[in-house]
Amino acid sequence: MLQKLKISKKITLTVFIGLAGLVAIAIIIVAGLRNNSGIYYPPPPDALGPAPVFPQQSQPPNLSLRKSVTALTAAEKTAFVAALNQLQFTPSNGSSLSRYEQFVVQHILTMGFRQSLGATGPARGNPAHSYPAFLPWHRQFLLDFEQALQAIDPSVTIPYWDWTDPDALTVMLQADFLGEGGTGTTVEVNGSGRFEGGEVTTGPCSTWQLNPKLHFDPLTLDSLGTHLLRFVGLPPFNRYPLPQSEIDHLFKTDNYEVFNALIEGALVPTEQNGQKDYAPGWALHAFVHSVIGGSQVDWNDWNKGIVHQLDVLGTMDSIPASPYDPIFWLHHANVDRLWAQWQDQGHSGPTFYPSAGKPFGHNLLDPMWPWDGGLSQPGNYGPPNTDLRALYSRPAQESIVSASDVLDFRQLGYTYAGLPETDFQASDNE
Repeated sequence: MLQKLKISKKITLTVFIGLAGLVAIAIIIVAGLRNNSGIYYPPPPDALGPAPVFPQQSQPPNLSLRKSVTALTAAEKTAFVAALNQLQFTPSNGSSLSRYEQFVVQHILTMGFRQSLGATGPARGNPAHSYPAFLPWHRQFLLDFEQALQAIDPSVTIPYWDWTDPDALTVMLQADFLGEGGTGTTVEVNGSGRFEGGEVTTGPCSTWQLNPKLHFDPLTLDSLGTHLLRFVGLPPFNRYPLPQSEIDHLFKTDNYEVFNALIEGALVPTEQNGQKDYAPGWALHAFVHSVIGGSQVDWNDWNKGIVHQLDVLGTMDSIPASPYDPIFWLHHANVDRLWAQWQDQGHSGPTFYPSAGKPFGHNLLDPMWPWDGGLSQPGNYGPPNTDLRALYSRPAQESIVSASDVLDFRQLGYTYAGLPETDFQASDNE
């Protein structure tokens, strides 16, 4: 029997977590520019970057190939799902969490790097979001997850979800693949009607019992329960597929920080009195999280171009807990693919990443948590009366990774379908 979802209003600008939190961070970043507080702020959307260069590069043999989800064979889908399930049902060493859930808690703890929460060490700002290391941090996160899958089945790679492909969403949301959209809850969307979402009852996650300490609403810190939740295509996040023009816009900049900020989607470009700037927004990566997770927004504000989130509904809409939904990995594989494509278009190498002047953890050679040998530690972020740090089994102490270590994705052992497979040649504009 369908139940009516009670909608409660929450103040978003005081929260630094989730999609609303990314927007809140964006607002504070914008304010930082205005008051010269020194808070990280990307250069203007029209900022110049180094001139593109196309150095000759050798491609290692036997690269893993990440394919579009729409290109997977039935056997590849089955293998991917089987590896997901084995990760979820295999206990991790020294923790009550599964091996899969270790990735979830790692993502959650990136939200804990505030001194008020007890964070220690030199790391400043969220190591994985809203700063320059958004792309390299998630590249290493994906690689670690893919290698965990390949330890179970060497044939498995993470497929990517091309947001412009009208068939991709349908392919993912199959009962015999990643499960259908949620059911059991109706949501009234002002002026748009009633929509259904809720618990996912098909696919690999239908048998998963999510840990309520890890699966929570980032606005209230209340648990979202023990079942994966989806509210697919809930307005205003029913604009799918994304227009190719939005993707094309990413490739008009030669500046890494601009590219990084735009693809994360918490900032959108604006122009006032001929001056190009940013405003808090909901685009690309951030928007697609809500295509699956669903979110209630203040429609009066939304129609004015103002982002004001009222409620987090589904798992993918809770940024901290979003890796609990396997679609997260396909979504971020596409983020990484677009960065790889941008790199292949003359933006490879350390020249196209900030070397200094950013918060610690976001410069070229800074070690990124948790691959920093224990240099920094997060504070206690999560639901009340819990300490998720006690559940986390961090990577080996000798595993040190900085942004510079992950710039060349092919040297990490993988590539994407559709990217060049041969050595690059110098371009005419070198």
